[in-house]
Amino acid sequence: MTPAPQKIWCDEDEHCRYEHFADFNEWLDNEEGQAARVEYGVDALPQPSKALFSGDRSSYDEAFQAFRKQRRHEALGEAWFQEQLGDDHWFQRNVDHFIQLVDLMYAGAVVPFVGAGISASAGFSSWKDHLRRQGKTAHIASERIEALLASGAYETVLEEIEAVRGREVFINEIRDEFSRNLTIPDVVWRISELFTDTVITTNYDRLLEQSFETGEVGRVQVINGLNALEQPDPKKITVIKLHGDIREPKRCILSKDQYDEAYGNGSLNMHKPIPKLLAYLYKNSSLLFLGCSLSNDRTVQVFRKVKEGMGEEEETKQHFSIEQAPESPEKIAQRNSELAKLGITPIWFEKGRYELVENILSLAKNELRHRGVAPQPLPVEEAPIKLDMDLSHFLGDFIDLMPLLHWLHQAVPQAATRQYLSAMQRVFHGHSFATQQTDKNLAMALDNLLRVLSNSPEFDGYAHGKLSVAFKYLQQYLKSIGEENHLDDDFEWNIHELLTIPASQLEMLVAHKVDGSFDYHAIRLISALLQHGKNQRASQKSFCEMPGAVNHEFGDYISLALSANLGVTVPDRLDQIYTGDIRSLCEDAWNNLDKPIDLRFFERVKLTIAQILK
Repeated sequence: MTPAPQKIWCDEDEHCRYEHFADFNEWLDNEEGQAARVEYGVDALPQPSKALFSGDRSSYDEAFQAFRKQRRHEALGEAWFQEQLGDDHWFQRNVDHFIQLVDLMYAGAVVPFVGAGISASAGFSSWKDHLRRQGKTAHIASERIEALLASGAYETVLEEIEAVRGREVFINEIRDEFSRNLTIPDVVWRISELFTDTVITTNYDRLLEQSFETGEVGRVQVINGLNALEQPDPKKITVIKLHGDIREPKRCILSKDQYDEAYGNGSLNMHKPIPKLLAYLYKNSSLLFLGCSLSNDRTVQVFRKVKEGMGEEEETKQHFSIEQAPESPEKIAQRNSELAKLGITPIWFEKGRYELVENILSLAKNELRHRGVAPQPLPVEEAPIKLDMDLSHFLGDFIDLMPLLHWLHQAVPQAATRQYLSAMQRVFHGHSFATQQTDKNLAMALDNLLRVLSNSPEFDGYAHGKLSVAFKYLQQYLKSIGEENHLDDDFEWNIHELLTIPASQLEMLVAHKVDGSFDYHAIRLISALLQHGKNQRASQKSFCEMPGAVNHEFGDYISLALSANLGVTVPDRLDQIYTGDIRSLCEDAWNNLDKPIDLRFFERVKLTIAQILK
């Protein structure tokens, strides 16, 4: 008779509910939560949040509510409103509006409407700045451009540029600007975590598609505004690009004539595809405007016309905008009134602090999680890929990965930087299922680079030697794909050059190559690690904080490896893959890093993998 498996903490004491408060648990277990740990008598325990949750639920709830209140006050601007306006009236409105938004998100009723401000956070030009550059390329007097922009006559700017230099010049400038491959900013990750059905955007770039398709290519259906009434695929995330996609610049809506064709010439034609779609969404969904100026552009004109045409008895959906607050009570009241006439409820943030948009979305994500809700992954119909290797070999590789999977899409604390990088080095050292489809030169470069970064904060002779080896492997890779390289240069590079030269080479390579392959993701990971190396070299800290880009890029790389070898996908960044035992296993693997593997732990991993394969 097989003995019953020993119960673990995950199986008892409402583990599922404990996981709903992951943000609070992480805070309590780390440096920031020390005062609370001392107050509740759990500071000396190895996992304080678990101990408090299972041992004293009322104290856990009390500490959680205090944490939750503090986070709300930070994200929704209590201190700024008090300082700027002298009272908390608009802060309290912010709290009320935020709760209303989360309630509708909980009901699945919210559709995000993403504007140019979100792309600007990645490094793309704002639409105003882009038109300034277009005007310069067309050699139109800057005074003329500024006057038109100040009056909001953006379409006139487009018309004059096209009249002077022709449409092809304008298209080339658009392509140069919006086809660049930039790092996906945190605010876009939050959007892709929170909304897995439909997203609307007026942007031409591909940030949204890239974030949704990380780890799972083919997940997104892009609908061009010119075909706005195309039937969405229910098995995919729909990104509606109202004004076109940079991959097809000639189909982008750019000039006044094209706007007239899309929306109506002289007056709005509500029977055209784009106005018709916008009217439907306005009446049937709660829109959340992100990075949108909501000035008197064509989309706003559509919403205004729909609102004015609705009868008094007709139910109006509540729409929201996260936007920067004017700096006086009079101006806030005026803007609030303007938005109310459009049926839009504002959630304000401090002027110029655009990072607060991501903070507010993160707060919403955590609020939903506190309620036990997270977006569900789309169904995957493909049959799992069978594992073509010995199970025991695979288990060893997978156990090496597990400490890193514990931190997948989470911020790695500064105190854990060295351990994290050391664990990553093991993955790229030797033969592993996670690296077998990556160019060997890139894998060896990663191995040696990680040895340097995890060894010591001092860039000594050992570091120089290993960086030189990593540099050589990178040059061999560049030579193998026909790129310029320094393989044959008889020169001894210094540490600064060993970090900066390959960073520049790889930056240019990534900018012109997006194929989603193992090599592509390995290159992006190397670039992020080189940047961390430069940060470490300039820092006075022993192992400085690791940038989120390292964790993101490793997560993308390993998601591809899991998909290619196991048929396992990481569908979004809300930890959907980590349910039940697998999350506990990865946490245990991290907590016992560098310790001998316990046989019972090995058996638990074996059982879990067998279930996945089955």
